[in-house]
Amino acid sequence: MAKRCQAFGMQILVFDPYISEKTIIKYNAKKINVLDEGIVIADYVSVHIPLNDETKNIINKNNLKKMKKESYIINTSRGGIINENDLVETLNNDLIAGAGLDVFEKEPPNADCPLFSNPKVILTPHSASLTKECWLRMGLETITNIINFFSGNLDKKAIINNEYIKRS
Repeated sequence: MAKRCQAFGMQILVFDPYISEKTIIKYNAKKINVLDEGIVIADYVSVHIPLNDETKNIINKNNLKKMKKESYIINTSRGGIINENDLVETLNNDLIAGAGLDVFEKEPPNADCPLFSNPKVILTPHSASLTKECWLRMGLETITNIINFFSGNLDKKAIINNEYIKRS
């Protein structure tokens, strides 16, 4: 993402407590140590994190209200990271300019989802992973899982519906 943003001459701010500042600097970006530190100054907030207990609703009414009125939020990672009710309220009250969403809290979303009719929202059908790089990564993960299965080293956390795998 940093490379794409650089092509537009953007200043890139990164909030990620798990990535070293050295790695972030390698991509000509600046590390932000507190989420709100970046949210208040960013024109575009692009979310790229897994959904877990720590990240569920990490983007909510409190930090959406801190964004600039002319800013946009983009989520191509997982639904549930942005609280959709808070996002709808924020958009309806003109607190931010818009949102781009590739994922939803509930997939598929209900037909009456208020984000569908909001003119400030661009929606895509959970297709952000349809890139050459993502396909290569998914292929490598699949091949690794197959090799690990036959060698007895299968990481069950890497398998969807792993509760159906015979326990040994």
